Amino acid sequence: MKKKPPVAQYVVLGLLFFAACAYEVRATIAAFPGFLDRSAANWPFIPGYSHGEPTAVFVGPEAYSAGVRERDVVTSVNGQPFTGLAVFGEAIAKAKPGETLEITARTPGSNTERIAKIPLIASPRTMNWNVAVVIMLKVVLPAFSILLGFWVAFVRPRDISAWLLIGVLLGLCSFYTAGTESWGRWVRDLAEFYRTACNGAWPLCMLYFGLYFPQPFPNNRAHGWVRLAKYVVAPLVILDAVVSIAIRMGQIESYATVSRLAVFWDRFGSISSWFGLIAIGSFFASIFFKSDTAVSPDAKRRLRLLFVGTTVSLTPELILIVIAQIKSGELEQLFPRWLVLVSLALLLLFPITLAYVIVVQRALDMRVVIRQGLQYALASGGIRVLQVALTAGVLFGAINLAVSHGSRAQKMSMIALCAFLVLMLRRAAVRLRKWIDHRFFRDAYDAEQILEALGDEVRTIVEKRPLLERVATSIAESLHIPRVAVLLEDGGFYRPAFALGFAGALDVALADSGATVGLLRQGAGPERVYFDDEESWVNASALSENERRNLTSLQPQLLLPLIVKHDLLGIISLGEKRSEAPYSGTDLRLLKSVATQTALALSNAELTSAIALEIGRREKLNREIEIAREVQERLFPQRLPEIAGLDYFGRCRTALGVGGDYYDFLALPDGKLGIALGDVSGKGIAAALTMASLQASLRADAMRAGNDIAGLITRVNQMLYDASTEDRYATLFYAQYDPATHRLSYVNAGHCPPILVRRAAKNGRVERLDQAGGTVVGLLKDCAYEQSEVFLAPGDLVVIYTDGFSEAMNRDFTEWGEERLLESIVGCAGLSARGVITRIIQAADAFVAGAPQSDDMTLVALRVIDHRV
Repeated sequence: MKKKPPVAQYVVLGLLFFAACAYEVRATIAAFPGFLDRSAANWPFIPGYSHGEPTAVFVGPEAYSAGVRERDVVTSVNGQPFTGLAVFGEAIAKAKPGETLEITARTPGSNTERIAKIPLIASPRTMNWNVAVVIMLKVVLPAFSILLGFWVAFVRPRDISAWLLIGVLLGLCSFYTAGTESWGRWVRDLAEFYRTACNGAWPLCMLYFGLYFPQPFPNNRAHGWVRLAKYVVAPLVILDAVVSIAIRMGQIESYATVSRLAVFWDRFGSISSWFGLIAIGSFFASIFFKSDTAVSPDAKRRLRLLFVGTTVSLTPELILIVIAQIKSGELEQLFPRWLVLVSLALLLLFPITLAYVIVVQRALDMRVVIRQGLQYALASGGIRVLQVALTAGVLFGAINLAVSHGSRAQKMSMIALCAFLVLMLRRAAVRLRKWIDHRFFRDAYDAEQILEALGDEVRTIVEKRPLLERVATSIAESLHIPRVAVLLEDGGFYRPAFALGFAGALDVALADSGATVGLLRQGAGPERVYFDDEESWVNASALSENERRNLTSLQPQLLLPLIVKHDLLGIISLGEKRSEAPYSGTDLRLLKSVATQTALALSNAELTSAIALEIGRREKLNREIEIAREVQERLFPQRLPEIAGLDYFGRCRTALGVGGDYYDFLALPDGKLGIALGDVSGKGIAAALTMASLQASLRADAMRAGNDIAGLITRVNQMLYDASTEDRYATLFYAQYDPATHRLSYVNAGHCPPILVRRAAKNGRVERLDQAGGTVVGLLKDCAYEQSEVFLAPGDLVVIYTDGFSEAMNRDFTEWGEERLLESIVGCAGLSARGVITRIIQAADAFVAGAPQSDDMTLVALRVIDHRV
């Protein structure tokens, strides 16, 4: 929803502005009566109040000569009992120069009264240092403060800092009395209420102004003294202000009505004053703390200027007040006049410092608000004036028709028509004002909505180029920024990855080690760029000529860092708005949110890109592995040589796409069959390559080995050792079966001993083929092997396996083990070699129950059959 115009705030500001102007004009007249009225009499002393009694303070020379002393108790004025301040005020207002003011006074603590007849003189018209300081305090300071305070508040009516600024400046203008008791009935009461309220609220406004200007005090860093000031000092200051207003208002008309309260509160007067000074001191403490902890160089500069300017302005006067409070005396009694005048003159620096920080240093981004606010006021106000004028014209015409000649029906018709026109004028004015609202406020509303929606949208964009384009375009369109550039890190430099509004390609490279990148990484927030400001970080930092030239090419007014976990991923450079308005606090808040979301999305995009690249690589690797698997499948026997009296079969199931297990059947001379089964160390491609090398070595030498298979394995070991790395080796079982003699000659090189099940034995006798052999192949360069042989009778079954079967585990990490393997082999009586392998694999799978296996599983089965049957 679009925010409604702050009508209530403007009404309050208007009333307060009228009251402030009326009071200051009347106070100025009272301060310089001699310049405006030659018949005005000078005040011989100022009425005060102490310990429940009216007193005379700041006694002038004429009163002193007549016998009046400082702090004398005054009981009557011109024969009238001194019942209230108004008695003295009215007497002075009616008196003329040359007349005598008769008062009755007595020394404090004495009951002896004396009459003093004070000759009244005309107010001085000469100009001297005293008058110059009074003019500064009574004319220049109030006028400047009112213009500054209400100017800021009228253009920023919703900003709490603007309202606190008014309170601070109005309180500054009401330090000293203005002789309100002589202003006449009712006026003096309203004026004194205004002055006392501003004076009492000043410490409180100073306290909160320090906490909220130009940005709210960071709550997470609030120190104990801040909490003490807000929750202890502030309530006591408010209480003191309320009581002081009540006492002062009562003293105007009647001392007696508030005497008890005044006496009671006078006991705590010094305590309440100290709390007021503490509240004022908290302003300086807050500004100092924020200037020390601010991250942005612009914010640091503004706060330090504010701290120095206000300290120089208020500290001398506050020091004198503190000393006077301790010694219970008046300033002019305790200090030289020139010192008091200098401390008072320095007060003018306070509003001047605030004006410089707000306007020149852009603390509240006033320029765009002024322009939009003024345009809106003129446009909207013009519509209202036009509506009133047209309505008045229609009503005037209706009245004329009503009194003119004509039938009753004609008169009623014209009046109805006029009423209809008035209603239509009202509807048209309402629509026109809505259009004006859209014209002047919609841009800001749209920008806020667009940027907030953008922060949510970028989370779903996972491609870098569309992400940068969407962010840059949305920011440019919502804030009307003609030039936007996004720079991303590339080889130690931040280079443009996307840009809008530039004439040609951007040749910009901000070094990662440069001052700009360092500032953005350290500040972690938006940084304004003011090339025309000598104190801006651009001119104050040690920028190299190349870096300055790169920045100038971007033409930035704001730099947004894209940071994720202290990692600067990129920089968004925003140029000047088309309206030439500075970036407001709302802009910075929204842009910072967008930058945060963009950085996260950019990090996700890079992660997604890396994942996509990795997926591509893995798909390519998987394709390569699939090809390798197919090649490895071709390395396994594709056709089994027919051997008389022997049924044999083999199968390999790899844990990965390719594996290191190897089995082979070789058709040897004289009708013999070579049987090989090996297990290469490791898994995957490396093991598969070693397996291929083992197969090539074995096949290359097996044909000429004859019956010397021990020598064959010795040579295979040598070739595998030369062809592989130190960590590559293999277990190998190699055998040759002679169908003519039914003998199986074999060498076991570190492999699992094959299992021989004799058919002739009852229930099958199990033997292990582990009589001869040697160590694994490929591990040691020189290694000798022994061979052995065994006679196989018809029906005998030989099962050669790798440890992938015996070490197969279920989900409880329990191994299948050789005992279960033996049971499954023994139970294969009468099955063919293929059937034996199928039965064993089924038994192993049933045990592991789908648990993933980490090792290749290979089996070879040989069953001797009677070929004569």
